[in-house]
Amino acid sequence: MLAKITKWAVLIVATMAIVLASFSTTILASASKPTPSWGSWKDTTITYQTNTSSSYYKSVWKNAVKRWNKVGVVQLKAAKSGEKADITLTSSASLSTKSGKLAGYTNYSYLKKDDNNQIVSAKSTLNRSLLTKYGYTKSQRTNVATHEIGHALGLSHSADESSVMYASDRYASIDHQDKVGLQDAYQN
Repeated sequence: MLAKITKWAVLIVATMAIVLASFSTTILASASKPTPSWGSWKDTTITYQTNTSSSYYKSVWKNAVKRWNKVGVVQLKAAKSGEKADITLTSSASLSTKSGKLAGYTNYSYLKKDDNNQIVSAKSTLNRSLLTKYGYTKSQRTNVATHEIGHALGLSHSADESSVMYASDRYASIDHQDKVGLQDAYQN
């Protein structure tokens, strides 16, 4: 009798393990859908310039740049003095568009190509007054800056809330799907 109970217990545990393994694989597969992209730079070394007098916002942008460089797909480098930067990183007292007030915004210029748009310039701006009004921490401001640099690198919004490219989340940082989306954009 004990042998039958042990046999059934092992069978139940093995079945549960298989079900849980397939369930977690399904969750991971759906969560790892790459962040979509709309374009890329011609080269993976991209220059930037921080154009703000605020040492606080210079630090926010510097931390966001470090995050993207840590991903290892592109290399963001500070433009040399007198050199025109590919990306300008700045902050503004206020920022308003047709869709309303935003925490951050990125403008870009690109060449339309058949296979992929080639980005030629970008400017990312953080809205200081809105970030202050809603009590964003420095880490949350860095997440917004990271999101905006993601746009400047060619990433679109993600439907997944765990992605830094999710449209309205100050809490997310770069996720695996963002890395995969960037790799796809730059074909690494």
